[in-house]
Formats: sequence, C-alpha cells, structure tokens
Amino acid sequence: MNLEILCTPYTDDVDKWLNKNISFYSQKKILHIVPTLILYRKRLQSYRNQHKELFQNNETDFRTAAKTLEQKGIFLYEMDRFLLKLIKTGPYTVLSKRESAVIIGRVLESHSFSNNIAWKASLQDISECFITLSQSGLSLEEIRALDATQSWRLVCDLYENYLAELSQQGVLDYGQACVRLLQEYDFESFDMLLLDGAFLPILPKHQMLINRFQKLDKKIICFIPIDLDFPNNPAFEAVKTTYVNFAPMAEWKSIKSQQIAHSTVRRLAQSIFHSKVNEISDRSVTVLRFISEEEELDYIVERAGKLIEQGAAKPHEIALITPNPMELRPTVRELAEIYGIAMEVPERSLIHLPHGRAVFNLLKIHTDDRIGVLELPHFIDINMVLELIEGDLIQIPDKAVFQCIVDLQAFFEDCKTFTDWFNKIDELIAAKDQINDDYTSHPLYYIGKDTLINVKNIIEIIAAISSDLMSASDMTFTEHLDHIVRYFEESPYTNEIEEEIKERLAEIVEELTLHNHLAITRSEFARRIYAVLNDKQHEKENDKRKVRLSKVLVTGPNNVEYQKYEYVFITRFNQHMYPERIAYTWPMSADIERKILNAATVQKFSNEISLLRYYADRSVYYIYTALQAAKKSVFICYSRFEDGIKLSPSHYLYDIAKALGIGETDDDLSSIENLLEKEGLLFDAGRLSDAQALPFYEQNLPPLSKDKIITIEDVAVYQLCPRRFYYEKNLEHEYVYSSAFHLQNYAASFLYEKAVVLLVNQFPEVSKENMHTITHALPNIIAHAEKELKTVFPMAQRYWEDVKMRVHFHLQGLLNQILSNSDYNRASLSITKQRQEAKIKGYTFVGERQLRVSYPTITHYYSITNMRKILSFSANETRDEQQKLEHVKKDYFDLLSRFCRKERVAEQSLSYYAQQIESGHFSKKAGAHCRYCAFENACKEKGVG
Repeated sequence: MNLEILCTPYTDDVDKWLNKNISFYSQKKILHIVPTLILYRKRLQSYRNQHKELFQNNETDFRTAAKTLEQKGIFLYEMDRFLLKLIKTGPYTVLSKRESAVIIGRVLESHSFSNNIAWKASLQDISECFITLSQSGLSLEEIRALDATQSWRLVCDLYENYLAELSQQGVLDYGQACVRLLQEYDFESFDMLLLDGAFLPILPKHQMLINRFQKLDKKIICFIPIDLDFPNNPAFEAVKTTYVNFAPMAEWKSIKSQQIAHSTVRRLAQSIFHSKVNEISDRSVTVLRFISEEEELDYIVERAGKLIEQGAAKPHEIALITPNPMELRPTVRELAEIYGIAMEVPERSLIHLPHGRAVFNLLKIHTDDRIGVLELPHFIDINMVLELIEGDLIQIPDKAVFQCIVDLQAFFEDCKTFTDWFNKIDELIAAKDQINDDYTSHPLYYIGKDTLINVKNIIEIIAAISSDLMSASDMTFTEHLDHIVRYFEESPYTNEIEEEIKERLAEIVEELTLHNHLAITRSEFARRIYAVLNDKQHEKENDKRKVRLSKVLVTGPNNVEYQKYEYVFITRFNQHMYPERIAYTWPMSADIERKILNAATVQKFSNEISLLRYYADRSVYYIYTALQAAKKSVFICYSRFEDGIKLSPSHYLYDIAKALGIGETDDDLSSIENLLEKEGLLFDAGRLSDAQALPFYEQNLPPLSKDKIITIEDVAVYQLCPRRFYYEKNLEHEYVYSSAFHLQNYAASFLYEKAVVLLVNQFPEVSKENMHTITHALPNIIAHAEKELKTVFPMAQRYWEDVKMRVHFHLQGLLNQILSNSDYNRASLSITKQRQEAKIKGYTFVGERQLRVSYPTITHYYSITNMRKILSFSANETRDEQQKLEHVKKDYFDLLSRFCRKERVAEQSLSYYAQQIESGHFSKKAGAHCRYCAFENACKEKGVG
C-alpha cells in the first residue's frame, strides 16, 4: 500500500516537510485535502509565505492566492469545498440540498402514512439522513439491511421513491453526485494525495478518495497531530483506531522536531493524560470560575480586548474555543461590539435583521405549520404582527401604531387569522366609546380611536402584501428570491430595502445559482425561506476574505489542530459540555451510523458502544489539540450555575490537575477546585464574585408635588413599595395595565363593583336565612354584570371565566364577613358613600367607602372600589411573602376605617407617611406584590426615566 502516515504535534513540522518535499517547479500535481476551513487558511498562508516570489503583493484573498497555487500544481481544498468544486465543474445536473428537501417534502406528501405534521416536522432530519445515505455509496438493498425496525422500513420506502423521483427528473442529489464524481474524476493527472490533519472518523467520501488514489497507485501522505514519543497517550486512541486500518502503527513515521517546552502551558500540552509536569514555573495555565455563562463570556471578551489594547497580542493571535460555537457566536458578537473588538464571527444573518425577519413573517403567514393543525386559512399572531411593524419594511405613517399594539397585546392573544384581527379591532373601537375617567389604568384610556383605525389599516396592508407574495408561478429558488426583492422595491406599501440588506440579498441570490435545477411553487419556497435568509457566512468560503485574518477567532475544539495562538480561552468547561455530547435525531441512530461506516470504510466498530467509546476518545483528543494550540497562555473557564442549576466543571479538570501534580495524595480529601485554588491556579473571576462589596446607591428622586391627591389605597401602595407609589403618582400616562394577568385583575375589580351594586339592588336585606338563596343567585348577578362590562374588556373568554371565578370568591367572602358577627343574624345593605378628606403637611389625603351595612344597633362601611388600585393582597408565594401582604392588608383596612371615622390616630399615621413622601423617600421594596405593579418590567433593572 503506497500510503505513509507522518506524525507530529507541531504544525511547523508539516510546513517544513511541505517546503522540502513539494516543489512548485516540478510540474507535479498535488491534491492537498484538509478537514477544516481554519486549517485550509493556515496552509494557504504557509504556502504563500514560503514562496512569496510567486505571489503578488495584492494577492491577499482566498481566490487569488488559491488560483496562483493551482497554477503551480498545488490543489489545496477543505474536503467539502473540493466536492463542491467537482460538482460545479462536472457534467451532471445536481440538485442543491435545499432542492432535494423540496423533492423529499413532495414524497412525504404523496404517502398517506407520512402526509402529516409528525413526519413533515422531521423533514430536515430526513433530508440529512437521505444525503448521508446517498453519499455512502451503498445500494438500496444494503441500506434496507442497516436496520430491521418498521420505521426504518418506511424510511427506506420513502428513500426508494425519492431516488425514483430524482431519476425521473434526470438529476442527482448532492450525495449521489459526490459518489459518482469521486469514482469518475480523472485523478490520473495527480501525483500525490496529501491528507493533512486527523479525519475523525474517516467518512465514505474520504474513503472513496483514498481508494481512487490507491487504485491508481498514487502516493498518499497522511499528516496526523500526534506525538510518537508517547504512543500510549490516551489522547491518541481515536486517531489510532482510525489510522491503523491504513498502516500498522509500527510503520508510522515521526517528523517531529525537538522543541523544548519552557512554559507550563507547553509542558502541560506535552504531558496531559499520560505524565506529569515537573514544575509549575509560571502562570501560563489559569483556571477561571464564574457565577454564570453570561458573566464568563463578558469577562473573556473584555479580557481579550485588554490583551489587544495593551499590545500583548494581535487579534488573530487570540482564540476562544467553545463547544457549539454556532450558538454562542451571536452573544460573542454583541459583546465584541460593546468592547470594540474585531471578532471572527459572521454578521447577523438576514433572518435576525428587521427586514429579513419581516420577509420571513410575510411568507410564514401562509405556510406556518399551525395552519394545518388548527385548520385555518392562514396564521398570523401577535408576535408576527409586532415583528412586521417593528421591522420597518412596511410603511407605517402613524408611529403610535406599534405602541398601541404593544399596549393592547393581551386582547390580541387569541387572534390567529386576519378576520380575528379585524373583529378584535372593531371590539376595541367599541370599547373605546365606553372608556371614561374611571378607567385611567385601562390601556385604551390613552389610545385614540384614530390610532385603532390605523392599526386596522396596517393589518389590511399586511394581508394584501402577504397575499401578493404568495401569488407567483413555479420558478427556481433564485427566481423566487429575485422576484420577492423586486416586489419590495416596487410596492407602494413598503419602504425601500436598506442598501446593505440589498447587497446581502444579492450575495444570497448569487449563492442560489446552484439552486437553479428545480422549479418549485411559491409555497415550497416560502417553507424554506428561513434557511435561505439564514445566510451563515461562516459556512461560505467568501473569496474576498483575506488569507491572514486580523480578528479574534471563535471556534470549536474540533477546529484547532495544527493551529497556534498566543492566548487560548477554553470556555464553558463544564461537565455537560466536555466531553462532547453525540446526539442523533431520528431516523439516524448510532447503530445505523456504525453500520454505514463498517460497510463503506475500512473502519470496523463491533457494536454501538464501541462507536460511542470512539467519540469519547475523540473528545480527549480535542482537549489535547486545544492545549497544543496555546503558545503563551491558556485560560480554562467554566461557570457555576445555568438557569439556577448548579453545574460541575468537566472531569477533564482532574486530568489537567493530575498532569500538574495536584491532587495525587490519598490523604487529601479536598475537592479538585479547592486544591487548584490552594496552588494559585484557580480564581473566581468576573464582576458578580465581588458583588457583595459593591455599595448600593438609591436613585435620588424629587419629592412629590403638593397638588397630588393621596388616597388611603395609595398609602397601602407606599407601604408595599415606595417606588411604585412614586411612579403611579408621577407617571400617570405609563400607569397602564397591559399584560393579561394585570387586566384580569383590573377587570375583576370593576366586575366586583358592579356585582356588589346589583347584589344590593336585588337583596337589600341579607340574613342567615336567605344566604342560601343569595349564594345561588350569585352566578346570575355576575353574568348580568359581565354583560355590562365585557364590552370594555374584550378579552378572550377563558380570561373572563377566571375573572368571574375570582369575583364569585370575593362576593362570597363579603357575605360571610357581613354575617360573621354572631350578635347579628341580619343586615341591611345600601350603596352610600362615606368620604373623609384631610390636609396634612400640604398633601390632601382622601378615604372613601361605598357599601353601607346597617345592623340593628351599629353601621359598618366597606370599600368596593379599592382593588382598582391595589389589584390584590394575595400571592401564591412563600409564607414570609404571604405574611407581609397580609400585614399590609390589615394596616390598610385599619387605617381606612379609622380615617373615615376621623380618629386622631389615623391622622398621626398619615402624618408619618406625609413626612416620608415630602422627604423624597421612594426606595424600591421587591416582593410578591411586584406581580401586581404596572411598572414591574421597567423597574426590574434601573427604574423608569
């Protein structure tokens, strides 16, 4: 076998070998394949640096440098880019993966068992499975034999239909094209194949390429980043499992140069998993512990910025290594923008920009999965409407429209179609006519009828645009997107698309030139618009990108072999992240993957456990390569909590400590974290660690003006939270209830008032004898009051059912309270206002009760309007919180009673509150009562300005 395996952990050794053995002037053709785009960039830069005389000074981008390289016979590619190049230059009509997904969707719809939401929801996973199967090169019979389950048989039936559909249309999918082109491409003209870096595992596409070169008796060289001086290092198990199938380990050759490791981090990289560092000579290895992931990332990005600012490193000499870098990049990008750091992270995808999101939602209206489930003609909910209006793609002449919908969103919760929206807006217009000064906290109080009419007009425009967008004939992906872009440029209802967005769309259109082989319906295109607009630029080889980057890199541990960075931050080093979790989504499974690898490559895994063990070994290798990537310092970072759940550091922290000679003695029972702290290697970092030492300063607020009227209910609010009292008295226009929870309680307070009035009219006399009759009449009384009030609160019926239950409970409680005195068996009820007013320290205090209850020898009064202000004195919280609310409730009723009876002690209490208010004491008091505050959300962070 003409295959050599050359080993070294150092990337410079590979560069030296290439410089010595690959001549640019020998007229030989070399195919140089690497596993990652990062290593592709590294090798391209290396070739360019070694042969500067062949490159012009302006050849700083990928395309130009790679073209010059190919002219000299060096064909450098990342594996998937090489396959894409074969497809682009090949003779076959090849469907893109998106076009294949359309075909698969049609196949699913053509079978009764798969034409349902469950199968369609798995379309992406099924598509990926089919590409994997077609790229394996296995026959249909071999694929059916992979699994004996009923579900796999159904999947194979669909796959067979899918292949038949491709054949009928005379096209190949991506996997079929890769197999055919790897089998047919003229590799005769190449002299050598270089496989640079560890391909773990070798996939069928790699195996086919190797087989072709072996069949042609061409030389194959494999460079793998392991150290043959320590062949039994556990970090190399995965590499050995793969590559011993090509050559016995005894035949592997070392090209490693002798490098003396001076720093602790370099010695740790050499010793990890198999031996000990003799001495911790510096602080090049640091373990940082944080409270949360947010704090961890914030600290790391800020620290990277300081290293750059201080001249300790250039941006491209710093790497952030993290599992699942794709999910973390948006957060890192935002932090980088805050700290002004250039990060190697993609721009926000169009789907996450306002205009892109608007296009997505306009098409989603007619393609949402909920349409079929709910049997609706289309689907548009409150979130879609808010995103459409906020996106600024649709012209909104009245800027109050957005805030109007935000304030009224609780009423729109059940709107799912345009008809629902129009009916609800008509109900709100009718409700506006009923709103008076009693409803100052109702969201409609400060909204004009003209604004509501404008909302309706905007919804009509959205309906028209979405309908227009769906009215198009069959065309290709490229034509669909181009048609939609032109629509927005010409439509009188939309704003002009931003220039930057146009450029991004033009890039997508150019990319979609590969998607020009299948005519699809507008509905099929719309169902894939998310993927089209989610233009992940990091996955595209932008030919204009420079070979040498000047940005901090954010990448995964699988991407840093044969890389060198001055500073490496290994982030999220928690047990649930390291080792990597191998997740399978149906219809794929570990066993099916194992059988494909066994059938299509030289690797052989005896059972499912052996494959999973292989991936566990690969995780150990990734830790090794991450440590190898650090030249000056490595920072190993992890957080203690996530969503309130306590986290543990990765068990690899024990391996790192062991390599540093820490925690080796049996008599030391301290945790590994404590031991690392004692050695001065682990630190609590971030801002929250010292949070207790930070002084807390209350915001200085001016005293309340003397023209304000303060009710006894206001005093109760002050007792609950002085800051809430201040906001309610000074920000009347913002003292509005907009959430469904608040509006339910607010509606309940009015329904209770009206129900009490109806109760008094129907039963002016209550006694223990007629209590049973009154109790049975309560539902009818509440229903009658509801008819009167429902127009003002056009909420969903489920909310009204809850409101009525609350009111029934309160009415029952009122009746029980009235007849609770054992000395009296009956009482007369009347609606008679008792009002008291007093001027104290310049403030006017007012107390009022409306329900008069007359017993034979005494008269009591009850307030029936107090809940408009307080909403509730109860909360389903801890016992301490319940007791606090109960205490405030008791004080409120006691003060109201004494004040209305003109008792001196009441004025003394109010004098104390007047003094506090006059002095500007408006501190925040958080608690269960916050749930009932109209300023809750704004107050959580730093108050309302």
